[in-house]
Amino acid sequence: MRFNKPAYPTVYFSEVIWVKCPKCFDLAVVKTELPKYTIPFPEGHKSICNCNSCGFQDSENENWSGYVQGFINQACGNCGSRISHTTEPTRKPYKLSEITCEVCKSERDYKIKWYRYRNEKSTDPYFGFDLWLQANIKDKELWLYNIDHLDYLKEYVEASLREDDGRHKYSMITNLPQWIKSSKNRELIVKKLNSLKQEFEKKTVHNTLYKT
Repeated sequence: MRFNKPAYPTVYFSEVIWVKCPKCFDLAVVKTELPKYTIPFPEGHKSICNCNSCGFQDSENENWSGYVQGFINQACGNCGSRISHTTEPTRKPYKLSEITCEVCKSERDYKIKWYRYRNEKSTDPYFGFDLWLQANIKDKELWLYNIDHLDYLKEYVEASLREDDGRHKYSMITNLPQWIKSSKNRELIVKKLNSLKQEFEKKTVHNTLYKT
């Protein structure tokens, strides 16, 4: 089986994203009107999240619910040398971090500036809500935005011959972790993708409001 689909970036699949409602934790959908230019991250997009179960709706994009990453970039409070520190992505920001100056070795607490974490996580990129289509495979996180995204990944994983010519640095395939690309995990990943798709279809088969 050959995989020769276009080198889509992950954002290509982000116009419809299935998420867990932050209010009732049932199935909700994030729909986005993407601008002409979407790479590396779309500017000027319009997104709305709707939950049919509890009526939750959000369209402001002001209250980010996803991961944030903190940065410290200032002079050491003791010797004046430059302090540069980046935190791990987290959903629970904190005000201070104790940093040891590499020059004078003094330890002090410094204020952290937090920013939205834009790299790929198992959350939607517009509100930061948890994705509905996700699974754990050998302690690794597998996630998808929607069924088109799932089918694209499944076709890639199933393929014994993969054509990667012309793939750019923002290509979804280029940025897949090695454990997904590994042929030894093929059967397990395909099985999990099939299971996710079947469960999702059972969830939505009678819910016409979620038809896309």
